[in-house]
Amino acid sequence: MQLAVFDLDHTLLQADSDHGWNAFLVDIGVVTDAEFAESNERWYREYTNGTLDIVEYNRWAFRLHGQYGTEQVTKWRDQYVRERAPGMIAPKTPEVLAWHRAQGHQILVITATSEFLAGPIIELMGITDYLGLKNEVVNGQYTGELIGTPTFQAGKVKALAEWRASRTEVFDRVWFYSDSHNDLPLLESADVPVAVDADERLTAIAQDREWKIMSFRD
Repeated sequence: MQLAVFDLDHTLLQADSDHGWNAFLVDIGVVTDAEFAESNERWYREYTNGTLDIVEYNRWAFRLHGQYGTEQVTKWRDQYVRERAPGMIAPKTPEVLAWHRAQGHQILVITATSEFLAGPIIELMGITDYLGLKNEVVNGQYTGELIGTPTFQAGKVKALAEWRASRTEVFDRVWFYSDSHNDLPLLESADVPVAVDADERLTAIAQDREWKIMSFRD
């Protein structure tokens, strides 16, 4: 059996779900334009440089749960997914997923986005197996603290190994699709690494190593 693993943001999606979520919060008046612009510039710069502190970022991303409560934030999240997420799915994503399904491949998404935000978006594509940042819940409220293996950079390799160990299937070939150099550890461990709408650094590496390069947008 073969396993097709996908990154989410800028891979299956032609956008970043975290960025879109923060923009949505500005649109509905929960976050100010100034706060969004300042924080987005900082986190995006650190992510592209490969220096993002995922623990610190996650605490910032879940700050609203402390301010407004998880019940209210979940209502906003559901509205965001309903109104914005369908338009973020890359045009060729359904075709690629359909091809893997036709081959009988197991499909899994591994993302550095929280499962709170990413899960409902992934499920829109008919995918039921996914790994993302897992957050602590105390008395029904998200605390902003991570639990388990952070699915970021080399953590994705460890998280995938843990997931495979929990399954009864034996996967003799693993595909991995990603846009980001942050995913190099998992790309390098995959049997079939695929650079999708990749950043400049990953594109250069993929070309040098003769990895498959494709776009889900064209």
